[in-house]
Amino acid sequence: MERIVPADRALLERVLASTGVERTPVPPESSYFGELISAAREAVNDALRRGVEMVHLPRPAMIAAAFLAAAVALFLIVRTLLPRLRRRRPAVPVGELAVVTAAQAATLDAAGWRAELERRLAAGMTAAALEAAWWWLARSLAGSQAEPDWTSRDLVARTRRSDLMGLIRRLDAFIYGPLRPAPEEVRSLVARLEEVLS
Repeated sequence: MERIVPADRALLERVLASTGVERTPVPPESSYFGELISAAREAVNDALRRGVEMVHLPRPAMIAAAFLAAAVALFLIVRTLLPRLRRRRPAVPVGELAVVTAAQAATLDAAGWRAELERRLAAGMTAAALEAAWWWLARSLAGSQAEPDWTSRDLVARTRRSDLMGLIRRLDAFIYGPLRPAPEEVRSLVARLEEVLS
């Protein structure tokens, strides 16, 4: 068994003083990313300079080629990002927003949230219906102890219902996923949850 022995402070002080070791760290004059960008810029400039020397084109032609290369690079970046931006979830219509405050959440029990879920689905308010579905599930599992700041993981952990994790993940995917589910999909998921809860 090893024994840890404290260091001799006086000896350490003498060694540090005699060797002139710097004890306070000196921050770098520039950041790593600044150095990285500077190195990349120098590499591009060197490549352009070598290209000019090899091709022997006039300076205006090389400047035009550099601008053309930059335009092509920008086009490729935009072309890559544009489909990702299009896949984002469309904005929820204002009529569909139904953020529940703690006071509002406390007024409804599981049956009240189930009725609210159906009312919102009938009105075509899918995002609001998903919120009501979460609250219905929370009230069904935790009763009045369910809190507005709980995540689905909190709900599963506090109610010890890990058997519901797959269905709850599906509900979270509906709530936070890139595509809004159809009302029938929400009803189907709620029906499956009701089967498991009964």
